[in-house]
Amino acid sequence: SSGINAKCGKQWYQRRVRGAMGVVTFGSIMYYIEEDQPGSEFNSILKACWWAVVTMSTVGYGDLYPTSVPGKLVGSVVVFLSMVFMALPMTIIVSKFSRAYEEMKEPNQMVGGGLDDHQGGSQLSVNGKPDVETGQDAKGRNSTTL
Repeated sequence: SSGINAKCGKQWYQRRVRGAMGVVTFGSIMYYIEEDQPGSEFNSILKACWWAVVTMSTVGYGDLYPTSVPGKLVGSVVVFLSMVFMALPMTIIVSKFSRAYEEMKEPNQMVGGGLDDHQGGSQLSVNGKPDVETGQDAKGRNSTTL
């Protein structure tokens, strides 16, 4: 697991920093757009940042929403950008994670030796059927007693 963290940790860290920057940036923008609107619930930057977290994660609880046209435009931009900047890099991160996981598994593939170390040489039976040359099945039983 430490090998995977070493290879993929930088991407996860960068993704988190970008997400936090987006939350603070878009939360602040939305606060300043919506603060003077009648009936708006954006009465603090912290609440606006909560809206940005919910919107960027595409959860969309509906507890906070913009009421002005500029606020709705910013909200649309936030949803679009969050899909582009958060969802698309996931394919790259998952690909690197899979590659690192496969590299980690490779040394463990040949535990106990390879196929040529079998008692009957390289002639192994397939699916438990008797081997033609040795007369034995996969468990080493004599095929004449089957």
